[in-house]
Amino acid sequence: MKLVDYLLEGSVKHFTLIDPDKSVDYLKIVRYALDAGTDGILVGGSLGIRETQMTQVVKDIKSVAHVPVVLFPGSPSQLTEEADGVLFLSVLNSLDPYFIIGAQVQGAVLIAKHFPRLEVISTAYVIVGDGGAAGFVSMSKPIPYARWDLAVAYALAAYYIGFGAVYLEAGSGAPQPVPPEMVRAVRKVFPRVLIVGGGIRSGEAARQLARERPNVIVTGTLAEEQPEKLAEVVRAIKSSL
Repeated sequence: MKLVDYLLEGSVKHFTLIDPDKSVDYLKIVRYALDAGTDGILVGGSLGIRETQMTQVVKDIKSVAHVPVVLFPGSPSQLTEEADGVLFLSVLNSLDPYFIIGAQVQGAVLIAKHFPRLEVISTAYVIVGDGGAAGFVSMSKPIPYARWDLAVAYALAAYYIGFGAVYLEAGSGAPQPVPPEMVRAVRKVFPRVLIVGGGIRSGEAARQLARERPNVIVTGTLAEEQPEKLAEVVRAIKSSL
C-alpha cells in the first residue's frame, strides 16, 4: 500500500516524531511508541543531523518498527531512501522564500537523482500560534490561534496549488495545541491528508483534536520528555472515534 493511501485510510492515526539530534536513546522512545500503539514514526525536525546519520537512524528504527517510517526533514540534507516516504515540506507562511521554494528546489534534485524510490508527499506546512522552534528557524509569521479563517485560506491555497497534505504545526513544546475549531474548519475545505502537531501533552487534548477528523496527530516533545504518556494519548485518539 502506498503511504498516502495508508494515511487516508480508516480512522485518525497517531505518529510519533523522533528528532535524533535531541533524542540520544531514540530506540527507547520508538519502543515506547510501538508498545503504545502508534501508527507511524516521523524522523527529523532538527538542523543538526547529516544524511549519513539519518540513514543509520532510519535503519535502526526500521529494525524494530512494524509501522511506516517517514522523513520529516529540517533541511535537504536529511534524506535517505531507507525510509518509507518523505513529507516534502513547504512552509507556506514563511517570510523567507527559501523555506517556501528554495530548499524544495534543492531537495527535489536530490530526490530525483539519488532517492527515486522514496515516496514523496507534497506538504503545505502552516505554522500556528507560538510556532516554536519551527516558526523561528523558518522565519514564519504564525497564524494566531483565534484566526481559523486564515488557516482555511492557506488550506484552500494548498488545495488549489495541488499539495497532497496540509500540516498544521503549533511548534515543538508549544504552550497549547492547534485549536480544535481551526482543525474543524480546515477539515471542511481540505479533503486530502491533514496532519496536526505541536503542544499536545495529554490524552484529552489529543481526543479533542481527533474528534475533528484529521488524518494524523503527531506528538514529539511528549515522546521525548514523557514517553510513558504516549499510551494515554494513543488510547484517547482511538477512543474518540
